[in-house]
This record gives sequence, structure tokens and C-alpha cells, in this order.
Amino acid sequence: MRRHFNFFRFRLSYIVFFAILSMNVPAFGITAMKIDTLVHSLREVTVNEKGNRTMKSTSPTYSVDFTKFESMGVTGVADALNRLPGVTLKDYGGAGGLKTVSVRGFGATHTNVLYDGVALSDCQNGEVDLSRYSLDNISSINLTVGDNDDIFIPARSASLSATLSLSTRSFIQDIDSIFLTARFKYGSFITVSPYVKIGRSYSNGNSFDISGEYLYGKNNYPFTIVNGKEITHPRRNNSQMNSGHVETNASFKLGARTTLNGKIYYYDNNRHLPGPVILYNEDNNERLHDRNFFGHANLRSSVSSTVSVLANAKFNWAESLYSDRNGKYLNGLLQQNYYQRECYVSGAVLWVPVTSWSLVYSGDYIYNNLTSNLSTDVRPYRNSVLQSITARYRVSRLIVTARGLLSIYRNGAKSGESADNESKLSPSVSASYSLLDDKSLTFRASYKNIFRMPTFNELYFEHVGTLTLKPESTDQFNVGVTYMLPSNGFISSLYVTADGYYNNVKDKIVATPVNLHMWRMLNFGKVRTTGLDLTLASVFNVSRGWQLLADGNYSFQKSISLQDKTMSDYKKQLAYTPVHSGSASVACENPFVNLVIHMTGAGERFSTNNHVKGSSLGGYVEAGVAIYRTIPTRKHNLELRLDLMNMFNKQYEIIARYPMPGRAWQATIKFTL
Repeated sequence: MRRHFNFFRFRLSYIVFFAILSMNVPAFGITAMKIDTLVHSLREVTVNEKGNRTMKSTSPTYSVDFTKFESMGVTGVADALNRLPGVTLKDYGGAGGLKTVSVRGFGATHTNVLYDGVALSDCQNGEVDLSRYSLDNISSINLTVGDNDDIFIPARSASLSATLSLSTRSFIQDIDSIFLTARFKYGSFITVSPYVKIGRSYSNGNSFDISGEYLYGKNNYPFTIVNGKEITHPRRNNSQMNSGHVETNASFKLGARTTLNGKIYYYDNNRHLPGPVILYNEDNNERLHDRNFFGHANLRSSVSSTVSVLANAKFNWAESLYSDRNGKYLNGLLQQNYYQRECYVSGAVLWVPVTSWSLVYSGDYIYNNLTSNLSTDVRPYRNSVLQSITARYRVSRLIVTARGLLSIYRNGAKSGESADNESKLSPSVSASYSLLDDKSLTFRASYKNIFRMPTFNELYFEHVGTLTLKPESTDQFNVGVTYMLPSNGFISSLYVTADGYYNNVKDKIVATPVNLHMWRMLNFGKVRTTGLDLTLASVFNVSRGWQLLADGNYSFQKSISLQDKTMSDYKKQLAYTPVHSGSASVACENPFVNLVIHMTGAGERFSTNNHVKGSSLGGYVEAGVAIYRTIPTRKHNLELRLDLMNMFNKQYEIIARYPMPGRAWQATIKFTL
């Protein structure tokens, strides 16, 4: 199998050729006729009208777009997610290190990650590594908890508790033009990253682009170990990585009502795994080589004034090669190789019989399989069928959305016993109502029931997985308000949200890391989460050419086990879930040099569910500062930026025994044509 996919490595000519034949979903969802697209900018004065649509969203929706990345001091996709409320990021430290995200205590496997509208997937562990995607190629990052207001979507996009949507930057224009972006980063601990994107748009509405990024990081950052009275300052070792990816996008206008889009993506990462920090034992020889290729296609068309259709197709292949040179293994070497494949097709029909009503039917089929070199491998596979019917009613102040999702999973194994088949109908309903005539104050409420099958690792992984592991069933409730202060001369925009939530998870599966490649699976029976998310985004016009941009969020999240009163973890906070977390940034933009100060923080967490002695991870606040300037000319822009991260050199851990980097810097130069 490995031999069949070697031709994808660095064969750019093939990538360009096949990109012409395939398609890519347009940024952040699909708009058809009377369906409003949920896109907004918190930074520009024009936010008022677009932001008004977000204010009326029936479920909590948060967004950071490319106009905010600089003013919030964002340095990567994972860093941008840290600025969203209710998000818990797992980060093993270092440039390009594994980064996954969970929302409101559900876990990373409950977060549906979309890349230009099509789901990213990993049937092996169910978690998407967000370090694989370049911030320079992203136009917006949108998080929706519950159901998206854009109802014209595949059934799979509504199949999990939260949806994280990454939309790539498009340069489609109505005239013949060539565009180019070139960027180079260099930073602490020998971090080097060049990026380039080039493309062309045509007057007939067609466009094509190709981009690539390379990242090298030695990641030998220092950290502190305290052992009684003895304090040492070693450096992280065995942490080097080489990573790169190439991506192509193409868009074609097939008449006035039909658009064909396509994407091809290839990723290659050969890295050392640093392992956990254990006193006086720094010997570690683990390696992990990941490769991933996918191509997806999208066709959408307005058949008539009341009917539109949407079709998607995707093929995904991934390879994970793990090795550990250690004398305790036979022949001194452990090798575990995994290969996964996915075929995915979907179709949806939108019908708008009258202005106030919209109806959508979506049907998806997914085939996944996993093979490995393990003697215990049973070669599992899964056929999934997802179908949904969605109705939305919209009048002047009121929006109501209701959906029914039918999930059918058929499991099998080619050389052993397989997990049980499962099926379930999951309902959801949400509503928003504007309380004032100017629609500046909106109340919203939502409920969603969802069903998550265990991943292949959870079911079949050697010495860890179990076929008797139960699937998760969740109920999530949300009540919130949004408020936008009308713009005036001094306040360009002021946007505030407050959402309280209550989640119940039955048969929750919790993954506790042993190292970067090994996990222990626990079935908690019942978990209850209560929480509050607050956000603020504002722009102030101080004087001509001077603006202050302030953004912040705070999350309270109490996630406890209610499985058994006699167990030591009863009513204790789940591992790696902080009760308090938040972020804030203040930027001053002016005609000279822009400045931003930002910080993120989390309260105490525990690395075990029963909070045994020594498992406490202290709270932290990481602060940073950045200066940046764009130098425009008639035909191009030159951007210069300098970031200082963790400027107070705070020593902390997000995952136990995996120290995060201390004070670090990063310089960026970017040219656009």
C-alpha cells in the first residue's frame, strides 16, 4: 500500500494536473437564493449589517477572520482557536507539534472540522491535527456550537456537537489577473518556515491557485525541573521536525447558476517525538512519519428560482509510521504502521417554497477502513449512512430551525471480530428572536441531541481498544443573548455575547494520553457539563488614522463525572478541562507602527480524572506582544512583523510532563502582488 502512494510525494506536476479535474467547496458554507451566508468581520465599520446576521444566529457562533489575525496577535491556527470561548486546546509544545481542539468539554472527537466546507477526518483516532494547516492560507475560522444557521450543508456537517470551519483565502476576480503571496518566518529554537501561493483568475469567473508551506523546527527550547530543593534547566530533546504541505484549488463557472470547485492537498511530516519529561531519564528515540493526501469536489447549482442542489465527493488517504528504538523490544525496534482510507459522497436539495420557509434534505455515504502491520490487526471497516431533513422558518424578528438526523453505522472486519452495528435518530431545534426594533439585542436558545460512534482506535487498538466500548450520546442545551451597540463617531463597533449551557453525555469516552502515540480509553457512563461563555469585540476611533481594537472572552466550564458515587472520580472535574479560561487582546493601529498586546490563560487542571496527588497542573497566563506594519505601493504590499511570545517566560504545561516553550520570538516578512 505504501508503494502505491509514493508518487504523491513532491510530484507537483501531478497535483497541478489533477486540480483542474477536481473541485473545492467555497469558503464557509453555501449560499443559495434566500439562504443567508454567515460571514462577518468584527474589525471593519461595515460589520454592522453582516454582524447583524450573526447576532440573530440561533446557536452560538464565533469567528476570527484574516483582518483580525494581526490585531489579535495570532501566530497560527491553533493560537486563533485559543481566542474563541469554550475551546480547550491540547498542545504538546513546539512549532508544528500536535494540536487538537475540544469544545465545551465534549472532546476533540465531537468537533467536526471543515476545510472549505468539506469535513476533515481521521477514522483511526477521530482527532484532526490543526497544526497541518497554514494560517496564511486561511480567510476565516468559524466555530458553531450546535446547528449552523446555514442549513444547505451535507448531513455530515451537522453530525457532531460543534463545527469548526476553516475557509481558505480566495482571489477570484472578474478580470484576468495574477496574484502572488510569499512569506518567510524565522524564530527561536531554529524555526524556519517559507510559504508561497500563486494563482490566476479569469474574466469568465474561473480561477486556479497553488500554495505550499515548509516548516522546520529544532524545538530544543529550555524548561525548568523542580525536584525538591534541586532546580535544573534542561532543554527539550528529540523534538526536531520537518513538515510540508502543498495545496491546489480550482473554481469553474458552468453557466450563470452552476459552480464547480475543487481541492487537492498533500501533507508530509517526519518528526521526532520528545516524550514525557521524567526525572533523570531523557533517553527517547521515538519517531512518527505522517503522510496525508485528499482531494474533494463540489458542485452546486440553482435548478430554478426555488430549488438548488449540492453534491460533494472526497477521497482521503493517510499513513502513520511510528517507530521506537529501545532495548526492551525484540531486535531493539518497535514499528507500528497504520494506513487509512475514506471514500465520501453526499448530496443535498434545497427547496424554498415561500420567502419565510426553507427545507433541505441531505444524504451522505462514507466508507472507512484501517490496516496496519500489527499481528493483532483485524482490518476493520465501516459503512456509514447519514440522512437529515432540516426546516427553517424566518420572519422579521424570529428564526426557528429544526433538524432530524438519522445515523446508520455498519461495522465489519476482514480478519476478526468487529464492533456492533448502531443506528439512531438525533433531533435538534434552535431559535432566535430580536427583542428590539433595531435588532441590536437578540435572544437565542437551542437544543441538540447527537450520537458519536467510537473510533477505530477506541475499538480495536492493541492493548487499549475494546469492542464492548459503548458509543456516546449527548444532549446539549444553550440559552444566550447578543448585543451590538449602534455605531457612532467614537465607537465603530461593539459586539457582546453571553451564552449559558448545560450538556449531558451518556457513556462518555475519555482519552488520557500516555505519550504522543498511546492513549488509554475510559468509559465514564455519565458526564454533566455546565458553563458560561462571554465574548467582547470592539473597535474605537481614537482620532484620524488611529484605532483601538479590543477583543476578549471568558469561559466557565464545570465538567464532572456522575457515573458512580462510590468511585474516586465522582463529581470531579474531567482530566485536562479547566474550570476557568479566557483570552484578551488590545491593538493600536495607526499610520506608523501597529502594536498589539495579548494574553491567554487557564486555571488549574488535572491529568487524571480522580485528581490523585501530583496530578495537578497549575493555572497559567501567557502574554505576548507584536508590532507590525504594512508598506503599500501601487502594485504590491510588503508586510513586516515581529512577535514576542510568552514574554514573561511562564513555565507551564497543557499536557502533563510536556512543558510548553518559554519566551520566544518570531520575525515575519510577507510580500503580496
